[in-house]
Amino acid sequence: MTIGELDRRITLQYPTVASTDYGSIEVSEWTNYRTVWAKMEWDGGSESDETDKITSLTKVNFYIRNLDLDSFISGTDSEGAARPTMEYRIRYTDGGALKYYYLHNIEQIEGRDRFVKIKTEQKD
Repeated sequence: MTIGELDRRITLQYPTVASTDYGSIEVSEWTNYRTVWAKMEWDGGSESDETDKITSLTKVNFYIRNLDLDSFISGTDSEGAARPTMEYRIRYTDGGALKYYYLHNIEQIEGRDRFVKIKTEQKD
């Protein structure tokens, strides 16, 4: 893969959680972690009928450079606080339409130029 293939601008986000009055925890907002250049690769999808509603699932692989994302891969931030990496999501604007892709798997691609492959799913 060449650097020129990284032609999409994406933002990695992580959830900020808060407790409800009933003691459960829910996502209160999403915080931007980093905006990077990425290569997008569609990996198929499916369509199903869930509770009388047609739901589609789109699978997309994102490839990004592994510059200083060791904290992202290891699940910690710069202060050393643990963050579950599978709770991150990718924010991407496609022709004016804002889309969110939720992480499914992260693979580190070794070699001279190190990249990270992020497998994601988007459910409509």
